[in-house]
Amino acid sequence: MTDKNDSSRTVQQTARLILRYLRDNPEGTTKETLAKKAQVAPVTVQRALKFMREEWDAPLEFNHGSKRWHLLDAKFTLPLTDPDPEDLTAVVFASALLAPVGDEELNSRVKRLIEQMDDALEDAPKAKNDAKVRPRSVTATVTTGSQVDYRMVSKLLLAIGSGVVRIEYESPWAGTHKTYDIEPWQIRIHDGQMYMRAYSRSHGEPRSFRVAQVTHARVLPSEAPREAVPTKDELWGGQPAYGIDWDRPGTATFRVRGGVARWIGRMIWDPGQEDRWIEPGDLLERKMPYHSCRELARRLLSIADGLEMIEPKELRDEVLGFSRGLIDRVGGGAAS
Repeated sequence: MTDKNDSSRTVQQTARLILRYLRDNPEGTTKETLAKKAQVAPVTVQRALKFMREEWDAPLEFNHGSKRWHLLDAKFTLPLTDPDPEDLTAVVFASALLAPVGDEELNSRVKRLIEQMDDALEDAPKAKNDAKVRPRSVTATVTTGSQVDYRMVSKLLLAIGSGVVRIEYESPWAGTHKTYDIEPWQIRIHDGQMYMRAYSRSHGEPRSFRVAQVTHARVLPSEAPREAVPTKDELWGGQPAYGIDWDRPGTATFRVRGGVARWIGRMIWDPGQEDRWIEPGDLLERKMPYHSCRELARRLLSIADGLEMIEPKELRDEVLGFSRGLIDRVGGGAAS
């Protein structure tokens, strides 16, 4: 008698082989051909095809005229069970980018996923292993990163769009510690920091929360969300623009000269930015939208040694106000 687990493994192994074969043969093939290639009975192929559709959500189609099975998406992959070298490359990069903002246990879990994919590539046909990405070939540093409790993040993720969570939150600006009932909508990593967008029942409006400031979270099982999750473009308060904070939004125009201009010229501060070289290779003008005047002002201070012009006046005054405050605190005298 065949062990059920052995049977399940046979079906999954057959499914992986079918997936590879259909990717390499976009014209499709018959069940009988698949049975020969996999060296299994046609009934096992049928079970494997059903497994692929139900468990993997594989985009399979059967043509009744030609009696052929087709894979509708030639790029469809299962990174953990049937990885390509490109899948491993993507996860290695993702792991490197996550490292500065995740905690040790979360990063360990990601490394284990990489090892599983690495082992799967080792077991794959030789042709797939000629060129191989090494798991530790990419690293990343984010100087503005912060540690987060991945268990709490998991709790928030599971509640997105379906639950209500009571959080205890320490405001970095007000210096307060308060409790809020929220309906989580999305988590976003921005400049090395993890933020959560949610409908705050306590405020009666959408709010953004820095996850590192959430000290405790508890799902309220008897509560269900009341507010619909906004569309992608409206979820964070409008069209994509620089900044998580919300403070006097607008459109900035500033000019930067010299090495600083050439430095930021290859940086994307916002997907909607427009760059123009006033003096080729020396004076750069950048126009970009922003959500927060104070947040962009802090970023502009980081390139103060190259700044020559800032508009609008509200943003310029914010930068100058920060500068004068710094001079007063550190420079030993009042700003002139």
